[in-house]
Amino acid sequence: MHKFSSRRFMAFGSAALVSLAACGDSSTAPGGESEIISRVTLTLTPAAGGTALVTYIDDADGNGSTAPSAQVAIPALTRGVTYTGTVKFENRLKSPAEDITAEVQAEANEHRVFYTVTGAGAAITTTDVDGQNRPLGLRFSKALTASATAGTARVVLCHYDSSPKVATATSCAGDTDIDVTFAYTIAP
Repeated sequence: MHKFSSRRFMAFGSAALVSLAACGDSSTAPGGESEIISRVTLTLTPAAGGTALVTYIDDADGNGSTAPSAQVAIPALTRGVTYTGTVKFENRLKSPAEDITAEVQAEANEHRVFYTVTGAGAAITTTDVDGQNRPLGLRFSKALTASATAGTARVVLCHYDSSPKVATATSCAGDTDIDVTFAYTIAP
């Protein structure tokens, strides 16, 4: 028969509490949990004014093994136009749906959205920053030249856990919360 002393029990209980507390989400220090995101929505509005173009992709299991669904509403962009853009992240696996964008904004020092564009004559530039003046990426501009071609825009939400967020990074060096690719066409 093993004796389990109260001192050992208290030490075990304290270690378990510390372990559980370490799993929680943090808005001030790296190490929070990754977000579960089941829908990514892009909204593009001509900078000079006009109708907003909205497109989204659902991912039924978040960043799990199941591939995201087909993109809804492929935008037809106009050559020579600059668009202001926003990205919205949601967890629609919960009821009611949870707006993860607000959490990303609140934890801006721990997140960054990276954009990679294919197709000639198109560029995306992040227009918002976190509390330490590093790029965030919830807002952006997308500029198309007069010779722009159809292409894709890859959207990666990076969550910095143990690696630091670097202002000059060109790709995610942390954990990927979501990674989806949007197609776009060029209006005739």
